Amino acid sequence: MPAKKTLSKSTVKTSSQRVALYWDGQTVKISPERADFLVEFSAKQGELALCHAYSNLKQENRNYADYLTELGFKQVDVSSEGRNSLDHKLIVDCVNYAVEPDSAEIFIIVSGKGDFASLGEILKSRNKKVVVLVPKGGFSPELLDVADEFHIMESLDDVPSLPTFRDPALLDLALIHRSYANEHPEVGQNNETLEFLGDSVLNFLSTHFLYRLYPDLNESQLTRLRSALVDETQLADFANYLELGKKMKLGKGAIKDKARKNDSLLSDTFEAIIGAYFLDSGIEAVRNFVEPLFESAAEGLLDRKLTAESSILLDTKNRFQEWVQGNLGPTQPKYETIAQSGPAHAPDFTVEVKVGNQVYGVGKGHSKKEAEKRAAELALKQVGAL
Repeated sequence: MPAKKTLSKSTVKTSSQRVALYWDGQTVKISPERADFLVEFSAKQGELALCHAYSNLKQENRNYADYLTELGFKQVDVSSEGRNSLDHKLIVDCVNYAVEPDSAEIFIIVSGKGDFASLGEILKSRNKKVVVLVPKGGFSPELLDVADEFHIMESLDDVPSLPTFRDPALLDLALIHRSYANEHPEVGQNNETLEFLGDSVLNFLSTHFLYRLYPDLNESQLTRLRSALVDETQLADFANYLELGKKMKLGKGAIKDKARKNDSLLSDTFEAIIGAYFLDSGIEAVRNFVEPLFESAAEGLLDRKLTAESSILLDTKNRFQEWVQGNLGPTQPKYETIAQSGPAHAPDFTVEVKVGNQVYGVGKGHSKKEAEKRAAELALKQVGAL
């Protein structure tokens, strides 16, 4: 995998120091995506000792509040009016904790405005490291004065390494999951057809890439390598590298069920991005984008003892196809989805595999690919090849 873009040394956890996170949810608005990011960012600094989110809870989305609780945030309800304003309450709590004998070594303050001078003096006197995250164009110089390190939230939110789209609407569509479209009928579409297109584009480009990279390998070996290069796990790895999880547009139920970390959804979204970029800029642009990813992933594939006899990289679908061609002649097994159940963000598929009119296996999974592989696995067992 290419070296991940970093914003500063703080993005890599280098010590076991403890971290206290204080989030002004009025200035830096609360959302599940931002909550995920802040917890992840803090964890990279050190061990997360506490995390507080300050807001007028009566005005907050109830689902958001529940999600913050699941992540471990203490939610502090502060009225938007009166003497105990939100930033005042945040500062008082932060000071009270900072003077405790066993308080955290690193304080992360997510805010934009307020008189933080006194807080900065106390944290400095206690030898605390102060990391400040602020919204673009909406912060006071006093807040930055107390920081040992500061970041603009919007720059941290940017997805690294995604290509530039001439038509941003295509990129936006590629990020819309069915669960979001179901809750927002005004968007009209989801990314499933782009996912279908991207799957085909990736298969073509990975085939050409491996053909050029390993000219001495035979067809069976190349098939196995391609299977490993574009399987669900590897595509989810690409998606994680590109931080697509926090950019996916998901329904509330999907967010609550932590769908941003679901390999199947990450893989599907990566395929949709590829399909969208193909429509936007053509095959060569997509090739230039994906081949560096392929190169990084392919480096270790041959180290996994790829041989004509090895099944380590040969998934069950390819193995069953080889069995069919070796025993039944030049024909292809066909996979058909016969049932689908469950919510949009966590579906269950049932797939059967046929050769001609005969059913050889039936499999279930949380994605069509997983169900197809399980159907092929059962088929191999039925014919005594597994």
